[in-house]
Amino acid sequence: MTTHVQERRYFPAAAVALHDDGVRVESYWRDDTEVRVSVVPPGARVPDRPHGQAQVGMVIEGRLSVTVGEATRLMEREHHVCVAPPGVAFSAVNPTDSEAVLLELRRNKPGESYPAPSDWFLEPFESRKFVGMDVTFFVADWIELMIADIPAGGEMPYHRHSHEQIGICLEGRYEMTVEESSHELRFGGTYFCASQEGHGAVNPNDGVARSVNIFIPPRYHRVPGRKTTRNGEENSERENP
Repeated sequence: MTTHVQERRYFPAAAVALHDDGVRVESYWRDDTEVRVSVVPPGARVPDRPHGQAQVGMVIEGRLSVTVGEATRLMEREHHVCVAPPGVAFSAVNPTDSEAVLLELRRNKPGESYPAPSDWFLEPFESRKFVGMDVTFFVADWIELMIADIPAGGEMPYHRHSHEQIGICLEGRYEMTVEESSHELRFGGTYFCASQEGHGAVNPNDGVARSVNIFIPPRYHRVPGRKTTRNGEENSERENP
């Protein structure tokens, strides 16, 4: 039987912080990994990350001007992903007159490396149907993101795999199960699933439920190409599991 402590590992409660410039941050933790959902008012900046953490970011509402290293890009909703290794400068500001929301994964796990694409940013790698869902993938050397639309009455069957998986609800609501614990996720709600922990999802509601699911390492694709990354490492293609 799942205990409350176990359930909180799979579905942690949000720690909420309100910064002086009006940025509101919801933070979800498991072990060495943090998921942050930051609501950024017009003109405000995203709070800095600790120097030693890798960071992956996606705009999920509005637009943000994001700088990684010396490269700056106006990131559109769900169309770009930025990857900033530890020690590489990252900043983000909302240059628009509308609120924006940034989803971030911050991580520093012993023994891992976090190479970035040569230009720091990812665009959609593939969009297709997958077990009845519309999905879009973003793929880097060490991480893969899958945006998924679960239709009304749809489900992701319960399964296990060796890849770590983290998911965040972007729209609607759905029932997520990890091991013996089930929880309804709404906007910003996050689950963490370690290697070989069983998990599945179902949408019993009338509308579409939208989520982003993060796999470490990539689960469904090879790394796109073999090239030298901005931290000087050479990527090699991974075989699908």
